[in-house]
Amino acid sequence: MSEPLLSIVGGGLVAAVVTVGFNAWWDSRKQKIAENWEFKKYHANMLHNAIAGIMEAYFSAKNEMYYLTSTLESLVSSLNQLSIQADQIVRQQGGPELTVQELEQRKIQLLQPFQTYNTQQVQLRWNNYEQKAKENHTKAELHLMTLKPLISEALYKELMALFVRLSAPFYWDLPNGKQKLKVLEDAMPEVLAARDKLVATLEAKPGR
Repeated sequence: MSEPLLSIVGGGLVAAVVTVGFNAWWDSRKQKIAENWEFKKYHANMLHNAIAGIMEAYFSAKNEMYYLTSTLESLVSSLNQLSIQADQIVRQQGGPELTVQELEQRKIQLLQPFQTYNTQQVQLRWNNYEQKAKENHTKAELHLMTLKPLISEALYKELMALFVRLSAPFYWDLPNGKQKLKVLEDAMPEVLAARDKLVATLEAKPGR
């Protein structure tokens, strides 16, 4: 009787030890799986936020340039209209004996307050744009730094080349501002294509 009893007890003990050991191993395994999943999910979220940030930076840059050039065009148009009115006023006041030199001198005097205001407004608009452009540039750089370890080297190089081209400096005047706006607008298909590649990378990431 004692041997069968010992056999049963021994078998039960082995089973208990195996069960405890398996449970301990499985708990450890589950913890590693959960940690790995959370890590991948964290990477996916970083990628998602970087994509959103880069698209926001692009559209912000385009909108800021559009607003700037539209405002400057409006100021130039207003000053031109005032110049025409000033010419008519001076001619009426001066009469037919008014010389060309006198006409221009009086026009300059009449337009001086408006010219000063226009210059101040232009400078103010450029200063505001410069500040926002610097902030936008910094944000885009940070998002690109975030993306670097999360995407392929080829895609990262493509994004950097696009970023360098779109953020290239330019001479600050209205014609060059309008040309810069055209560069930004013409780049939209490339930007959207790059976004699609990033989204494809995001969708392939576990944790989404």
